[in-house]
Amino acid sequence: MKKRYIYSVLFGVPGLVIALVFAFLVFGAGAGFLWIFVYGDNPWPASAEKVLPALFAAAFLAAWLMVTVAGFIFGKRLEAEPGVSGRHIMTSVVATVVPVVLIILHQYSVGNIGTKHVSVICSDICRSKGYSASVMPPRDSHDRTCTCLDSDGREATKIPLDR
Repeated sequence: MKKRYIYSVLFGVPGLVIALVFAFLVFGAGAGFLWIFVYGDNPWPASAEKVLPALFAAAFLAAWLMVTVAGFIFGKRLEAEPGVSGRHIMTSVVATVVPVVLIILHQYSVGNIGTKHVSVICSDICRSKGYSASVMPPRDSHDRTCTCLDSDGREATKIPLDR
C-alpha cells in the first residue's frame, strides 16, 4: 500500500476526534453568537434548529477532511523512503488516545459519568417524592441530610443521606 494512503489513515483517525471537538466548539460559538447578537432570550425560529446542526456537520467534515488531506500530502512526500516510521504510528496513537482520555476526564470531573454528587442525589430523592425543591447544609458542617421543600419553599421533610 502506498504511504499516501497509510498516512491518510494515520492522520485521519486522530483527526476524527479532533474534528469532533472542533465541531462542538464551532457549534457552541455559533449558538452563542445567535443568542447574544441575534435572538437573545426571545423565541428562536425553527430555522435555527436546522442551521446549527448543519454548521456542526460542516465544521466536522471540513476539519476531518483537512486533517486527512494533510496526511495524504505528508505521506506522498515520504513515499521515496522505505517503510513506515514507528514514531509516526506512535504519534498517531497518542494523538488519538489523549483527546479521548481528556474528554472522559472532563466528563467525570463535571459529574456526567461516575458517581453522582450528593446534591444531585438529594435533588433526585426529593423530586421522586413529589417535592419541588431541595437544599443541602453547607459542606463544612459535615451534616449529610437532604431537606426537601414544598411549593412555598418551606421545609417539608429531612432525609439522612448516610447509608
